[in-house]
Amino acid sequence: MEKRLKFLIAGIIIVFYGSCNDSDFLKEEPLDFLTPTNSYNTPDGIEQGVDGLYSSIRDKWYSNNIPLQSYGLFGLGTDVAYDGETPEGQRFLTNYETTITPQEPLIETWWLTLFNQIQRANLLIHSIDNVVDNDEWANEEQKNHFLSEARFFRAWCYRIAVTLWGDIPLITEVIEEAKVDFQRAPVGSIYELIEDDLIFASENLPSPGEEAKPGRLTQGAALHLLTEVYLAEEKFDLAVNAASKVIDEMGYSLMTERFGNQFNVFGTGDVYWDLFRYDNQNPPRNKETIWAIQFEPNQELGGGGNYWSGIYGPRLEKFGLAPDGKPAFENVYSDTLGVQVARARGTSLVFYDVWEDDWENDIRNAPHNIKRDFYYENPNSSYDGKKIDLSEFSSGARNSLKDTTNFMYPFFMKGWQPVVQATISDKSKGGGGTIHTDFYAMRLAETYLLRAEAYLGLNEKKSAAEDVNKVRSRAKATPVKEEEVDLDFILDERIRELYAEEMRMIVLLRTNKLVERTKKYHDNPLLPGANIQEHNKLWPIPQSQIDLNYDADFDQNPGY
Repeated sequence: MEKRLKFLIAGIIIVFYGSCNDSDFLKEEPLDFLTPTNSYNTPDGIEQGVDGLYSSIRDKWYSNNIPLQSYGLFGLGTDVAYDGETPEGQRFLTNYETTITPQEPLIETWWLTLFNQIQRANLLIHSIDNVVDNDEWANEEQKNHFLSEARFFRAWCYRIAVTLWGDIPLITEVIEEAKVDFQRAPVGSIYELIEDDLIFASENLPSPGEEAKPGRLTQGAALHLLTEVYLAEEKFDLAVNAASKVIDEMGYSLMTERFGNQFNVFGTGDVYWDLFRYDNQNPPRNKETIWAIQFEPNQELGGGGNYWSGIYGPRLEKFGLAPDGKPAFENVYSDTLGVQVARARGTSLVFYDVWEDDWENDIRNAPHNIKRDFYYENPNSSYDGKKIDLSEFSSGARNSLKDTTNFMYPFFMKGWQPVVQATISDKSKGGGGTIHTDFYAMRLAETYLLRAEAYLGLNEKKSAAEDVNKVRSRAKATPVKEEEVDLDFILDERIRELYAEEMRMIVLLRTNKLVERTKKYHDNPLLPGANIQEHNKLWPIPQSQIDLNYDADFDQNPGY
């Protein structure tokens, strides 16, 4: 069902004609996939469809699963991360020349996934507007609520697609039959639709605190996303206005006092540590959260976890032997943080450079927030309890590349849950790299940084510095001076505050900084700069989509 729906959306329709002359035999009857006439024709059905959109967005883009490699949007192949497991290999985004191509399967998968989700949103929008009898709605507010959620998700998907590919098909109707004549609409038209959807959502979603369940969308989420869209269009005054509504009018506030679960697991902690502890993400406990993706362990239906830790963490469980020839670890939990794979190994910019001017002050760089020291843990070894020091090994005893890119490097503890993961997951693997902590899709600290970016676009550097310093003040960091604030400083501050929370690829494409900063900071020791080129400011259209759209011209992006 899902595969066929994807084919309908993306124009990948292959029609087989047999020798039968019976026209009824060739007539398509939609018996096993969603259409406006057989699904979503009651408010309850609409609600189930909206729930499905939440689930799809979570599973496809926030689970950081390896098959879809959605974590590529969160930093891989940019200024902040490279593939530490196989830095010499040809995995996605390791080498732009060989993997960012029209034939790359993952690019096609991302394209199809986004347009599949757009089709599902369009189906709900069409059903709400045209299928469900208005008499069945409890009131107009209920109808507009569901319509706002569907339109938000359509805008969310289009925002990613237009950023990656530029001119793309503008689809607002439900695709119900074979279509091989899609046209690429100009970027301006795509953004116009996104704006309309988000403005409607910002006016009709619940106010923060009035949402039915944790993780449901509110007006704040729509305005936060609208701020990003206005920034992409360089509508800086509108971006300031949208962000200001979130910051000043909706009851959000930065968390500045210790709160919630998991105090001082490592003997110390702070409010930044608290932000990422299990069960601390949802309001009203956390007033900073605008939208959190929900994960729950051990559910018969739904729930699930995300592979954040497994993707970003060093693979110490493969470290092997201590200098005395004994295993470095008796188990893989206490100091290895579970079974992790180093698929997105942070750059020196992330682990060192952005902290050097405020190393001791900034709580986000505290040892309990970034783990840089690792210790042997094996009572049978004379090194038990000692800090791992690679210089203690004899020359040539170890693979220095594996040691520093795969087995051992700093790790942001925001991506791990000491104690909790060992009790709700596979204890022998410390959770196996999967965590069940709710994931921040949006929080107020980012809204401040977005507004700072908008002020910078208006050349109001004083206001930009004030917003950046709201975030830095909570972190006990030295205030930035007005004359020091530029776009690169804000992008560095986003690393300090939002590393692995933000979709770094989208941020850098939106700010036209991807090529420049990847060349400068992407320090894969075997392919620095990832071989990125100027034309990688847009991604290639999947060649399969061009080939199968044979009734209309569908040009490839320049350089591919």
